[in-house]
Amino acid sequence: MRDFGQYQVLFFAESEQQLLEQIQQVPLTEYKTQRRKLALAEAPRQQKHRLHHDPSSTIQGLVNQHQELRSLLEF
Repeated sequence: MRDFGQYQVLFFAESEQQLLEQIQQVPLTEYKTQRRKLALAEAPRQQKHRLHHDPSSTIQGLVNQHQELRSLLEF
């Protein structure tokens, strides 16, 4: 499922301590990489949600981002 975007992990544990041990086996770099990928995959959906619920602020934010990028490219 990893190739198709978001995914969930199912843990089997008899105690919270056992669950914690299982979670801690995931390397931090791998966790951060996957969180970044998830955030990138969610960005379009979140943008559409913001545009639908608060169009003026969303558009103003996009204009501000565009202006910042233009100013960086001009130097």
